[in-house]
Order: sequence, then structure tokens, then C-alpha cells
Amino acid sequence: MPTLKLRFPSSPSLRNSAKNSVKVETDKKTKNTIPSRAEYAGQAARDVVDILVAVAQTVPVPALGAAVKVGAGIIKACDEGHAILDRAEELKVRIEGLFVLLVNELKGKKVEDMQETTIRDIDALQKDMEYIKTKLDEILSQHQLLLVVFRTLNEDKVNKCFATLNHSLERFNLARNIEHTKMLSQFKQQIIAFSVQQQNSLDMIEVKMDDVKAILDERLPPIATPHIPSRAPIPANSTIFYGRDSVVIGLVSIIIGTSRKHICLLGPGGMGKTATSLAVTNHPDVKVRFANHLRVWVPCIKATSVSLFLDTIHSSLAIPTKTGDIRALILSELQASPPIILLLDNLETPWNVLGAQSEIERFIRDIHEIRHVTLFATMRASTPPCGDIPWHNVNLQAIDAAASREIYTTWHPEGCEDPGLPHLLNLVGHMPLAVMLLAKVAKVTHLSAEELAEEYNKVGTPMLGQGSDAESSMDVCIGLSVYSSRMKARPEAYDLLCALSMLPTGTSYRMLSKWWASNLSNLAGAIEVLKNTSLVEEGGSRYFVLPVIQRFILDPSHFNGKIRTSMIETACAFLMAHKSNIGDPFYKTHITALSAEEGNLEAVLLQATTPDIRIIRDGLLLLAHYQRHNRPQLDVVEHAIRLVHGIHDNPGLRGEILLCSGEILLQLGQYDKSLQQCEEALDLFLSVPDREKAAKCRINIAKLMSLHGDGDYDSQETAIQDALADCIQDQDGYGHCLFLLGDLDGRHGRSSSALIWLNQAERILAKGKNSLVHADCTRSLAFNYYKTGQYDLAHSWAVSSLKEYESIGNLAGCSDAAAILGFIASAREDYKGSFEHFLHSLRDRKVTGLAPLGDTLEAMGCIWVKSGKNTDARRAFEESLQHYSSEEFTEHSQYGIVRTQFFLGRLENPEVDPSTDELVALRRLYAQTHIDKILAPIQ
Repeated sequence: MPTLKLRFPSSPSLRNSAKNSVKVETDKKTKNTIPSRAEYAGQAARDVVDILVAVAQTVPVPALGAAVKVGAGIIKACDEGHAILDRAEELKVRIEGLFVLLVNELKGKKVEDMQETTIRDIDALQKDMEYIKTKLDEILSQHQLLLVVFRTLNEDKVNKCFATLNHSLERFNLARNIEHTKMLSQFKQQIIAFSVQQQNSLDMIEVKMDDVKAILDERLPPIATPHIPSRAPIPANSTIFYGRDSVVIGLVSIIIGTSRKHICLLGPGGMGKTATSLAVTNHPDVKVRFANHLRVWVPCIKATSVSLFLDTIHSSLAIPTKTGDIRALILSELQASPPIILLLDNLETPWNVLGAQSEIERFIRDIHEIRHVTLFATMRASTPPCGDIPWHNVNLQAIDAAASREIYTTWHPEGCEDPGLPHLLNLVGHMPLAVMLLAKVAKVTHLSAEELAEEYNKVGTPMLGQGSDAESSMDVCIGLSVYSSRMKARPEAYDLLCALSMLPTGTSYRMLSKWWASNLSNLAGAIEVLKNTSLVEEGGSRYFVLPVIQRFILDPSHFNGKIRTSMIETACAFLMAHKSNIGDPFYKTHITALSAEEGNLEAVLLQATTPDIRIIRDGLLLLAHYQRHNRPQLDVVEHAIRLVHGIHDNPGLRGEILLCSGEILLQLGQYDKSLQQCEEALDLFLSVPDREKAAKCRINIAKLMSLHGDGDYDSQETAIQDALADCIQDQDGYGHCLFLLGDLDGRHGRSSSALIWLNQAERILAKGKNSLVHADCTRSLAFNYYKTGQYDLAHSWAVSSLKEYESIGNLAGCSDAAAILGFIASAREDYKGSFEHFLHSLRDRKVTGLAPLGDTLEAMGCIWVKSGKNTDARRAFEESLQHYSSEEFTEHSQYGIVRTQFFLGRLENPEVDPSTDELVALRRLYAQTHIDKILAPIQ
């Protein structure tokens, strides 16, 4: 073995010359330093070493990355010591060649593709490199004099380094290949190309955690979906608004001031509280401070329960998620918002609901704790809610005579010179709305002020100044329009007004003509009368009644009870006409029609108070089934449960309602309540008996036990087998049970057996009618193929699942399928594609609110770690941990918490290995080969 000769300069001048042996050429014209060829070559060599280190880190054998990293240190030592080590260049070239050959051979391979002997040899290689590095460091750290004294000893050390290196080459059978310069050059280019491709995938990830938070906080443009209203602009100011200038100016100065103050406008109905609040929030100075979407109008006039109050705020804020804890969703939306004004108009409606004050008071206090939210309430009351909250109160009084006259004559200019006008205005107490309605009546009827006063005295008594209730003035004013001669001349107009007053979201002419008012002989004529008397408004293609007039009409003293009965029957008929199942030819058409009228159908059917089987079965139950698949919520199905309790001889119907309720609760994540409802439904179906519906109950119970982790594997399997026994004659039910068996095995880490069950289930379900369960099965196939590292099959099934979910309009399923595609892409190191799928999943999850967010955020955090974006990674893991912790306690949430805590700890100490429990948690979500890449050291 040739020895590595040592040399050292004999004089300081020679040492300086050696130090500056690399020439630097200077462009005399520009005086800029230009690197020489030697410097270019040296930099290129260093770049190749850096690339070797980076690519070695991707090989799922940690010892290789460590060995190459040490080897890079040896090459650097050779560069630094070339002036004193005679054959430093040779040592450097041989080590570089060794690693070029090894890295090129192993790059992109999975750990299962490598022989155990190779992995052991790589471990030995790491130790060899550490030995060589130690010996070289000992030599290079010596003083120059010692280099002479210990020359022989140092040569022995170098000889041992070469011997060790040669042993490594022989171990991998590379001794001959390392001499082929052309081959090594080709391998270098292949490694560089591999590195560039991988780095491009990471560099193309421009997504940051802020982008993800924007989706979670819904600061992105709302997703196009028929179920989500856009945040409507605050209503425009009234064009006829007099007598409140000083109030408006004072409130504007409070809102744009430096300290936050909540505002409450108080007073009887008709005093112009809403008009005044709109004038304030639409004031130019307020618009400068608060953008359009940060001034939110919440009309509470129809919020006759706590749930309706929360739904109204939820809708006004245009929060896409319509399921889950609505209260928490609202608070989360407000917390994530910039400074915002929440205008709660007619807050007295929910506030005065019997037994609701304490709950609404807690909610208002929660909003008060969000420092950047300003509450602006209007109430028919003398004191604001939550007396200990610092409100700025304004009790609106009647306007003065001059302002009252301005309102009347602007609406009805012909009455400007009417001598009886002052007396008439005094009769209505100068209440703004009453004055406006009187002026409209005068304009339509052409009655003089004196005649109007006479008519008014017949209908009601003087309002203010004579002890009568202020709200009565509103009734009288509206009554003058409702009972006008024009309305009396066309009785159908009143019936239409009653019908429209029951439809809170308004409706189209087509719906009126075909359904809600199909019995009218002249619908167009009735609409014309209602528009001319200002009792109906038209917005876009829909007709609606203003809330205050709705309230008047729906009062039992004014409302025609026969209309209520007719509307309930119409709602049932409409639902029966649009009854279809997932996969039916007209399913999507029916869903679109039901979506447009859902709010009206719900409002009408909640008016039913009689335990009528047809109303419960054909109305409430059908609407609840629609909501189960599209917008899971409980109001309708709970009303059905209340009514069906009055029917004692129909256990089958009661069982159907409880089963539907259980399925809705299951989607909302309320597992305990869902299990209780399904078990009660099962008992009822067994008593009928109804074997098919009993099987459906058992399937849901089995699914609940699997999702909730209620009991061990054996008890969960037994529950599914019990359901299977009831489904022998039912192809869809039988396939569903086989799917649940496979899904159960997959959840317990038994992917191989899971795939056997799932493939069998898929073949059966593909021949059946239950498209949703078939899509669930193909999604589970995709996930279990991913877990076993069969990424091509996993990708194929995930794409198939996503297409099927899209075809039936199931966004929750789309979210799950997209997330699986994200995991597959990440395992394949296609990080850009992975992020695209994960963002797709997040958006769909935000819309549905049904699937947990933790898995997706966690996986995105792992990619950010790979790309060196630790700040985004930390935020993703923390957000993921928060979602896992907020879930109802299940195995899924428990394992998620363990994983995210491990990843957060690993950000502090990247060398830490997972404990046994942490490794179990990792294997519950990730494929083993994916775990190896996640845990591979980062350069």
C-alpha cells in the first residue's frame, strides 16, 4: 500500500505562497475579482458533496446519511490539508467515488427492497468513516513541528485510513468500479438530476400555514355551493330618513373612537331603531374603518328560539360549515376576524323567549370577551341585555312634528297642503314607521288626512299620549294597508300574504304558482295588489314579506288558520314529489330543488302541532332524511320525535324517526346520543318485527362502536356479525357489513385482512344500489392499500372513490378521498401534489364540518418539516393537536394527540426516535415506508 506522504513549507514566505496557491485574476477595467478555473472546479466539487449528503438523507437507512455526512467532513479535511498531505486529493477522490456509487445505487429505494446484509454493511461503513475522520483530525490538529517529529507515526495512521477505506470498497464490491472515471461522472449526473427533481417538489410548495389558517378561518372567498349563502352586504339606508341626525352623529363618533363601546338602541316598535342603526353603520366614516364584510346585519325578528338565534348569526356571517357546534363556529369566526360590527336587529325576539335569557346572556358575554367585536343591538325594551356589560344606551323617542311631516309628504306629496295633516300625525304619535305607512295608504286610497283619521279611529284608538301600547300603533298602521279597499276587492291577495308570511326566505313566482299558492285563480293580480300596498317586497326573483309585517300577519287575531293547514299539506306534497335516494336518476335535480326551499319547508313544518302520521312521515321525516345527507341538523327530526310520542300504535314510524335521528347524531359526532337512539330504534323494529330496518340499526350500532372505540376488537366484530346475520337476504346490507368488517380490521392495523374483506364487499356493493356505501368502501380500500405501501393501487381506488363521492354530491366523502390522495402523494415525495390534495380536503371539510381536520394538518406539518419550514410545521402541529383535543374522546383522537406531541418534540430535538407507543400511533395513520421517510434525518 503506498503511503500518504506528508509535506510542509520550509519558510514563512513559502507557507504564505502555499496559502495563496489559488490564483485570482483581476479584470483591470472593472477591478472585479473573477474566479479562476481552479476555484470553479473546487466549488463544483463542494456542490456535488452537498448533493450527495442531501440525497443520502432520503434513503430510508439512517446510517447511510450519517456515513456520507462524515465522509463530507473527510473531503473537507482533505481540502484544508492538501498543503501538508501529499496524497490528500487521492483520498478525497476515492471517498467521493465510494459514496457516488453507493448513493446512486440506493437512491429512491424502499427499505423493503434492500437486503439485510446491505443495511448491516452500511452500518459498518458509518463506523469506518468515523474512524478515518478521527485519524485525519489527529494529524491536521498537530503543530507543524510535530508533523516532522511524528512523521512515521502519522504515516501509519494514514495507512490504516487507506486500509479501512479499501475494506469498505471490497465490502460493497466497488473496488474496480471506483476507477471508472466516466462511469462515476454519469452517476454524479444521475444523482444531481434526482436531487433537482426532489428539491423542485419541495420548492414548489408555496403554501404556508397562513394559507391553511385562511381556509380554517374562512377568510378565503366562499366555496361555490348551493348550501352556503354569501355574506350579504348590510342593507342600504332608507332614502326617507328624518329627525335622527344628532343621534347618528353621536353614535358614529363612538364607533370610530379609540375605545370600544357596545351600543343598544332601545324603544317601542316603529320608532326607527333599525333605520337609525343602518344610517350609523352605513355612515362614510364608519365605512372607512370597517369594510363591507366587517359590518354584519343580523335580523333577529324570526329568532324565536336559541337555536334559531344562533342559526341567524351563523347565516349572516356566511360561515360555510353548517354542522357541529354552531355556537363554537360563530365564536371561532369572530375570533379570527379583523375588527367587526355585529348589528343584532330586533334582539328582543330571542331575548324574550321563555327560559332562553340565561343561555343568550352567556353567549353575548362570550362575544364581549372578543375585544375586537363591537355589538350594536336594537331592542323593543327599556334596558339592554347583560346589564353589567358596558353598553351605550339610546332610548329613541318619537320624532318632532317637522320631521314627521317631512316623512309623510315625501311619501305622499299631494298631502303637503292638507289642513288635517297635523291632527293625523298627532294621532299616530309621530312614530316614523306609522307615519310612513299612513302616507302609503293615503297615496293608494287618495283619502284626505281627515278621512284617514276617521278610518283610523274606527279601527283602533289613539296611540301615544293616551296610554295605549306603542306596538298597537304599528298594528293599526299595518291594518290600514291589510284591510284597505284594494285588498278587500281581491281576497286572494290576503291569502297570498298569509302564505308568504310563513316563508321566511321568500320564494319564486314558479314555486308560488306550482306549490305554495297553486289554488289561487289570479296569482299575478294578487301579487300586484300586495306590491301596490307595500305589503310584499321583491328581491331578485323572489317575493318576501318584511319581518314586521310577517309578525302582524302571523298573529292569531289576523292569520287565517286554514292557510297554515294548506301550507303544511303543500310542504308534505313537495317533499313527496322530490323523494329520491342517492344514485336515483333525479337525485341531483331533487336535491337542488329541496336546497332552494329548505328554510321555508322547515319553517312551515315546524308549525305542525298535531301528531298526524302523514305529516310526520311525508313531511318531517323526509326533510330530516334530506338534511341527514346534506346539512345535518336536529331541529326537524327532534320536532318529529316530539309529535310521534303522541302516536302510540305505530312503533315502526317511531323507530324510523329515531334511526334517522341516530344517523344525524352520528354525523355530528355525538356518539353517545346516537348510540342511545339507534338502540331504542332497534328495540322498536324488533317488536314490529321489521328485520331489514333492525339490520340498519345494527349496522349503525356497529359503526358507532368501531368509530368510538366502544369495547375491544372482539366486541366490535361481534356487533357487525350480528348485523350481518340480519342481512343475508339483503345484498346492500350484506355488502355494507363486509365493508364494516374490513374497515374495522383496517382501524386496528390489520390491513392485509382488511383488504380481503373490502375487496369482497366492493364486488357485492358494485352490483347494488347504495352508491354512498360503495364509495365509502372504495375509500377504505384506498387507505388500506396505502397502509400496505401499495401506492399505485391505493391511488387508483382513491380516484375512483373521489369521483363517486362527487357524482352523488357528498362533500364529506370528497374530503376524505382527497386527503388519502394527499397521503399517497406525500409518500411518493410528490409534495406539491400532496399539498393540492390536502387543500382540497381542507376546503371540503370546512364546508361540511363533519370530518376531523387533525390528520390533514398533521401530514402537512410533516411536509413543512421536510422543506425546512419549521415555523409553519409547528403551527400546523399545534392546530392539529387542538382539533384532536376538541374531538369526543376516541382512539382516533387519542392516537392523534400522541403523534402531534411527538412531532412537536421532534422540532426541538430532530434526533429523537419514537417510543413504542408513539410508533404504534404513527402506524395507525401512516404506511411504514411513509414513516421511514418522515423520520429520515433532515440535512
